[in-house]
Amino acid sequence: MNILLRGGKCVFSDRIRQKDILIAGEAISRVEDPDTVIDLPPGTLCFDMSGKYLLPGFIDAHTHYGLGEGEDATADDFFSGSKAAAVGGVTTFIDFADQLADKTLAESAGIRINEAKDSAVDFSLHQGIYRMHRNIADELYELRNSGITALKIFTTYKEFGVYLDPGEWNGLFGLCRDSRMLVCVHAEDETVLEAAAQRSADASPGPEMHPILRPAEAEASAIRKAGRVAKENNLPLYIVHVSSEMAMDAVRRLREDGAVIIAETAPHYLFLTEEKLKTADGALYLMTPPLRKTKDNDVLKAALKSGEIDIIATDHCSYPPGRKTRFPDCRKIPAGIPGSGEAASLLCSLFSDGAEGVNSTDFVSIARVFSEMPARVFGLYPKKGSLLPGTDADITVISPDAEGIISSETVNTLAGYTPYDGVRYRGAPSMIILRGEIIVENGIFCGKRGGGRFQACRESEVFQQGGP
Repeated sequence: MNILLRGGKCVFSDRIRQKDILIAGEAISRVEDPDTVIDLPPGTLCFDMSGKYLLPGFIDAHTHYGLGEGEDATADDFFSGSKAAAVGGVTTFIDFADQLADKTLAESAGIRINEAKDSAVDFSLHQGIYRMHRNIADELYELRNSGITALKIFTTYKEFGVYLDPGEWNGLFGLCRDSRMLVCVHAEDETVLEAAAQRSADASPGPEMHPILRPAEAEASAIRKAGRVAKENNLPLYIVHVSSEMAMDAVRRLREDGAVIIAETAPHYLFLTEEKLKTADGALYLMTPPLRKTKDNDVLKAALKSGEIDIIATDHCSYPPGRKTRFPDCRKIPAGIPGSGEAASLLCSLFSDGAEGVNSTDFVSIARVFSEMPARVFGLYPKKGSLLPGTDADITVISPDAEGIISSETVNTLAGYTPYDGVRYRGAPSMIILRGEIIVENGIFCGKRGGGRFQACRESEVFQQGGP
C-alpha cells in the first residue's frame, strides 16, 4: 500500500518543517517540500495533514506485558498492552526477559519473544541477568548475535530471585564492556531498604508507608555504587525510572566524575506524588520505586526539559484493581501501574509553555525523549526513531488542538483504570502508522493481533565516540 501524508508539520531531530511524506510498502519512500510529490502510484491513499504534527513512532523502552501467571499475572498481556500503547502513539516497545533456570540467555530471550507473538506493534527485549556462571561470557555473545544488546540487573528483590549481588557487578560489567552490551539498572540499594524496614515499627504497613520503606536514599545509593563500578570498567550505564531529586543528583555527580550515565524517568514520577498513596485507593498507585514529593516532580521535570534526563518510558505494569487492593500490607501489593496509552498526551502537556495556540508545544523534545533517544540508545536507529527516507514507516500523528480529560472510563488497558484519571490534556495522537499500515485512526485501534515483529537491536550508540 502507498500512502501520502500531505502538508504535515514533520518533526525532525532539530527542527520542524512542513513536508509531504510518501510511504511505499513498509518504508518511508520520500520526504519532500509540500506539493512536490505529484506523480503518485495508482491506488495511493492521500491524507491531508494540515495543522497536524508528524513524529517518528514512539518507542516505549520500559514495559512489562504478560508478566506472571494465573492470579499473579498482569492485567495486560502482550496484545492488550501493546494495543493500549498503540492508541497512545507507540509503535515499538521494549519489554524484558527473565534469566530462566537451565536455559542460556539466548534461549530465555527466545521463549519471551515467542510469548510476545500476539503484539500489535513492534518490540525488542532487554535480557535480565540474575546470576553469573562460568559460561556467561559465551552466552553474552550468543545473546548479542540474536539481536539483544541490553541487559537488566536488579539491586533489590532478593525475595523474587532476581537480585544480582554487588560482588558480581565488576565481573559482569567487564564482560559487558568487552561485548559492548548496555547494562540497565533498577537502582534501589538492598542494604538501605533492609535498614529502613528495621526502623519501621508497623507490622502491616499500608500504601502510605511505601516511600518510607523504600526511601529515595536507597535509589541514590544504588546509582552511586553501580555508577562507580561502571566507570571503573569504562562501561556506560543506563538507570531506569529515576524517581527522585536525590537520584538525579547522584546521576549528575557521576557524570561530573566522568561516568557515562543514561537516565530514564517515567510519567508517574512527573505527574503524581506520594499523596496518592494516602487515599482510600492508594494501592492503585503503588509501584517501585515509590511516588515521591512535589519537589521531586519539579526537579525531574526541569531535568527532562534541560536534557539531563534522556528518555521517557512508562514502566507499564498493570494489575487488576482487585489484585492491588487485596493486601493491606504494602509489601505484598503487586508493584506496578498502567500508563502506556497516556504518555503522549501527558508529554504534550508537559512540553507546552502554557500559551494559547498550537505552536506552544515543544514537539522536537517530545520526539527526542520518546522516540529518537530510545532508538539510538537501544540500537534501533535510524530504522526506528526517525522520519528518514528508507526507514520503517512508523509515524505518530498528533492533533495539537485535541483536548479533554484522561478518564478510567476510556483507557484501553485491561486493568480498567488509569492513575492519571482526571488529568486534563491538550494534544493527542490521532493516527498511528506501523511499517506503512494504519493501525490507529481517529484514536480508534484498527490494527491486528500479531501485527508486531521482533526487532533485532544493534550495538547501542552510547558505545560510540560522542554517544547518541
